[in-house]
Amino acid sequence: MSHHESASASLSTHRDADLDDPRIRETVIAAARGIAERTGVELQDVECETNRLTIRVNGSTLMAIGLLAELRRSTDHWHFEHCGRHLWMAGPDEDQRGEADGR
Repeated sequence: MSHHESASASLSTHRDADLDDPRIRETVIAAARGIAERTGVELQDVECETNRLTIRVNGSTLMAIGLLAELRRSTDHWHFEHCGRHLWMAGPDEDQRGEADGR
């Protein structure tokens, strides 16, 4: 790239998950950094709030979303194996209580 494009993307936590837990927060941040390093994406920032994670990358929106998709996949699997519940919201069909509409 001839110029430095920057993009960000966010994930919302499941209602039963909490990024304020230091162990979960540190694991998610370390995973984001590891994925970025392995894939050659320059990770500029990782912001963790109680119910949201936002990453900023040096690159396109597609790069940010791709990194976030892999982060979501790997950390949700880890969290489910260790805590018995999902870390991230399932998607747009999930309402604010974490339940899927019509299911």
